[in-house]
Amino acid sequence: MGLNPFIIFPETSVEMNIVSTHTGEAVVCLEENGRYEFELSSPGYALKEISGILRASRLSGRKACGVIEPGNYVGLLKVELIETISGKGISKLHLDVRSRKLSYESEYRKMLEDIADRCADFLLQLDSPVEQDFVPDDEQSEATLAQRLYFLKSLLGGEDFQMAVQRIVSMPNTQWTQEIKSVDVRRSRRLGRKEVRQFASASRRMATPETHALHGRLASLPEKLQVEDKRDTVDTPENRFVKYALQVFSQCLEDLVQKFSGKKGAGYPGLQSEIGALIDGLEETLSHEVFKQVSMPTLLPLNSPVLQRKEGYRQVLRSWMLFELAARLSWAGGDDVYQGGKRDAAALYEYWVFFKLLDLVAELFELEKPLVEELINDKDLVLKLKAGKHMPIKGVYKGAGRPLQIEFSYNRSFGVNGYPAQGSWTRQMRPDYTLSLWPAEFTATEAEVQEVITHVHFDAKYKVDRLTQLFGRSDEDLDEEKRQQRAGTYKRGDLLKMHAYRDAIRRSAGAYVLYPGPEKEAAPFRGFHELLPGLGAFPLRPDAMDDGSNAVKLFLKEVVAHVCNRASQHEQQTYHRYRIHKDEPPDRLHETLPEIEPETGVRGAPVVDTAVLVGYYKGASHLKWIQKAGLYNFRAGSGPGSLVLGPGVSDAQYVLLHGPGELITGRLCKVVGAGPNVYAKEALVDKGYPSEPSLPYYMVYALDVLKQGNPLNDYTWDVRKLSGWREHRGSGYPFATTLSELMKARVSL
Repeated sequence: MGLNPFIIFPETSVEMNIVSTHTGEAVVCLEENGRYEFELSSPGYALKEISGILRASRLSGRKACGVIEPGNYVGLLKVELIETISGKGISKLHLDVRSRKLSYESEYRKMLEDIADRCADFLLQLDSPVEQDFVPDDEQSEATLAQRLYFLKSLLGGEDFQMAVQRIVSMPNTQWTQEIKSVDVRRSRRLGRKEVRQFASASRRMATPETHALHGRLASLPEKLQVEDKRDTVDTPENRFVKYALQVFSQCLEDLVQKFSGKKGAGYPGLQSEIGALIDGLEETLSHEVFKQVSMPTLLPLNSPVLQRKEGYRQVLRSWMLFELAARLSWAGGDDVYQGGKRDAAALYEYWVFFKLLDLVAELFELEKPLVEELINDKDLVLKLKAGKHMPIKGVYKGAGRPLQIEFSYNRSFGVNGYPAQGSWTRQMRPDYTLSLWPAEFTATEAEVQEVITHVHFDAKYKVDRLTQLFGRSDEDLDEEKRQQRAGTYKRGDLLKMHAYRDAIRRSAGAYVLYPGPEKEAAPFRGFHELLPGLGAFPLRPDAMDDGSNAVKLFLKEVVAHVCNRASQHEQQTYHRYRIHKDEPPDRLHETLPEIEPETGVRGAPVVDTAVLVGYYKGASHLKWIQKAGLYNFRAGSGPGSLVLGPGVSDAQYVLLHGPGELITGRLCKVVGAGPNVYAKEALVDKGYPSEPSLPYYMVYALDVLKQGNPLNDYTWDVRKLSGWREHRGSGYPFATTLSELMKARVSL
């Protein structure tokens, strides 16, 4: 921070004092998300208001003053001095707004360059040929010019390009060339056949000196000989192309500077100064001794092996191709970032994270379509990436034994739809990035309805600095949270938004914050024992050494492995959710029922999942034997009256007994053990069975009376109201039901 208390407007005597409301110090460089008060020294002047950034004080009787809040905008902030009465503009100056979370000179610029490089790389992948202009259209908007300026600056200002040019001038491509020149015959050295012939055929001649060895044989000698001279030259087609490319780069950048100093770009000297060093560097390179010996090209040798393969030349060729394509590129989201010379750091971070996640998804999954076709309109070269616009990219995964369909979406909206359709059940939600995975045998719609799709959401949160802003753990943290809510800087709400995504959007198993924090480790939380469902945060920062993407990559691999695990608890949970909710809910049941299993001390199963067998006893002696032996036998087999093995039979927890003429009964017994045993009829006789069994085998359940205090002791039931009951001879046939249906057949006393 500078400590000059006053800033003077150009060509005026008006001074402006800017003071930080946090430190009370005078400043000349502002920081994003800061708050600053300003005051003008001279009456009769004011600053033109900027919506959401600069506003004047409405207090009367004071000098012109107000507040500047740059928010997430980083770069040059144009401030205009106007006359209070007429509103006429008098002067302009620029304030430098710097990033607080990212290093302005390294990480912030790397984020800009990464975005530019990715856009240019996509352009190179286009299949359809297009004609390119070197200079953008004069009618393009100020934001488009600024956007393209940064694209070109990243291409030419990168370390790779600078090193490539230095390699060329230090080890230029050369080739042997032959040159015919006239040499005085007296200075000729080794003579070949062509030179010997010229002794007899050359036209301009002189008399042979008397002292010469050839005197007497030749009357005259040629004055000059035409000889071939072979030498190494740097004037090669490849070097001509490099010189041409550097000149084009320099000229195009100068044209852009002129546009920003013209009508459309007036008042943005900072944008001009950002590329001045690049132009100077190009001119210095072109003045090198190597390029002084290189002429202008007559053709572009783009198929030259030297240009395509040799170190240095290859990078210049690539930069030239990217440069030409970038000159035509428009970005649908560029206005969000570059308007008015400002660069919205939060919007830039969101786009940068998109490209990072796209790289990871493309590496892990097979994409059905080339990414460039999804991102670039090859008719007019418009990058489709724009905040608020849904962009899905689909792919497949064939590993881990379970083929999956993949969809990576940017700004996917989940509208409010009724179950079981996809979407939110409260309010429309739109996460920044959504990864959806489902088995390949299902369509996306089928996977939503049958609960086999898994959504994992990510949100880019540029304003989050540290994990402690997301996860408060103490009373002091909660007090700070309340203070932030009142001040409008509440950051823990970002984590709560992840809860909203996961809980409101159907089939969402996880939601995670991506933020440019200094931490090196992620902080994911698991809802239960497994990776999903979960919440958390991952640091992702444009750091050349470690940007944090490896942790996100590992997490995505774990997500895929988890979804492919057919024995996971998450798989069971989604299956039962589908099974439970696919039908309309049953009737209400508000009766007193057992809550805890006495044997285990844990909660009992829901009444809809509690199986009850309805059995018939043949008479008083049969009932007495059941009560004494604690056993009940069902017929096994396929004949009439046999118990059919089906749902609710082997895992039955209760048996309801009724006898001849007994249609209303309260004889409910608890099943003891894990299920029925198969008894031969001889075993039943040994147990004191009161009559001769008619079948060879029976399914026998061990029974016990209900414990004292069990609420079920207070009920009786009408077996005729149960769906499995039959009339006449079938009234004694056994059947299975559920405790919920049984309670509907209760008899009020």
